[in-house]
Amino acid sequence: LCSWLAYLFGEYEIASSAISRRNEVEKNANKKIEMYGLVTFIDCLTYLASSIKRKQNNLTSEFSEKLKGMKKLVSYSPRNNQHKMLLIEAELAYLKNDFDVAMKKYDTAIIAAELIGYIHEQAICNEKAGDFFTSQGNMIRATSHYSCAIDL
Repeated sequence: LCSWLAYLFGEYEIASSAISRRNEVEKNANKKIEMYGLVTFIDCLTYLASSIKRKQNNLTSEFSEKLKGMKKLVSYSPRNNQHKMLLIEAELAYLKNDFDVAMKKYDTAIIAAELIGYIHEQAICNEKAGDFFTSQGNMIRATSHYSCAIDL
């Protein structure tokens, strides 16, 4: 997925554009591309990363729909999706300047991903936590999270 690659490389505007194009294709084709919830997860993370970067904390109805989709995925398969939802909640708390909640959610997301062995998503959780701590000026914790992401 183009949006996933763009997101991973911090190109949030390109990721957003890819999501918009995919949404248009889905409307015209009357079919959604899901991939076991990965698309919904990517869309939520992309929206939040773009909003954090722009310091724009008003939520769109499109994001709200994606968030509902993630909550539904967690209810169907908590083992595979709980850590994803925790990361989304951490990013949402960061966007809303609720930094104490964000810190706890990042840590919980990392542990949840580790417990089920999703090291690629554990690495993403660590990287996003590193970004958060960098923005807070806490370079010691940021470096620790970035190091963990690299080591995974």
